[in-house]
Amino acid sequence: MPMFSPIAVFGDWHGDTGWAVAAVRSAARAGAHTALHVGDFGLDWPGAKRGRHETKVNKYLSDLGVMLVVSGGNHDNWDTLRELPVENDGLATVRSNIRVLPRGGRTTVEGLVIGALGGAFSVDYRHRTEGKDWWSTEEPTPAEAEKLVSGGPLDVLITHDAPAGVPLTSDVNVPPALAKKAEETRILLREVINATAVPHVFCGHWHQRRIHEISHPDGRITRVDVLDMENSSMGNGILVSPGDPPLLIEPLAIRGG
Repeated sequence: MPMFSPIAVFGDWHGDTGWAVAAVRSAARAGAHTALHVGDFGLDWPGAKRGRHETKVNKYLSDLGVMLVVSGGNHDNWDTLRELPVENDGLATVRSNIRVLPRGGRTTVEGLVIGALGGAFSVDYRHRTEGKDWWSTEEPTPAEAEKLVSGGPLDVLITHDAPAGVPLTSDVNVPPALAKKAEETRILLREVINATAVPHVFCGHWHQRRIHEISHPDGRITRVDVLDMENSSMGNGILVSPGDPPLLIEPLAIRGG
């Protein structure tokens, strides 16, 4: 039997380099050689410091022997993400140790088939500038969802938003029309989960740590892990032990942030 290393999974970082470095170090201490990120990494954020976040995080990833696989969120640069060439392993390269799993794509990590359907609707988009801190292509599409479903079974699905039916509350007062628009992505994600009965979903976006189980008519269960944002030492990261589902999932304490 092949021996697999644990996989670290992280929620939103929003371009916080110090926290990202602390998270990467914590993953390495736990024995992880691969980390998955559910989006809002802060990828290729325009401005005077463009690219510095990736370069610094990549240095620590390289030094520690960790590969970070990012599935984009609504606060990542989708102009860049959508143009990256996808390589034979299903991933695109941003830096030597930072790679991207595109929407509708899949790859294999430590023996697990990982699919991605990243992105979400920004309820504050009217206060943002397209191409600077908001991208009109931020939401996953039905075509990307269909590509993912048609590719066959998955062991893990990485999304940014949480699927419909996961009970979450927000401190943000969102007008009903915007809330309805945001729900479209959640419904699409739930349709993918219903079609695949994927055992595990990892997501973020809501800035809180939650675990919810979705039951399927045939008795199968999908466990949804919603991860907290940066500065949550016990909620931003988890450690996943590869194997047969259900996977062993434990909190990953992030120290030094």
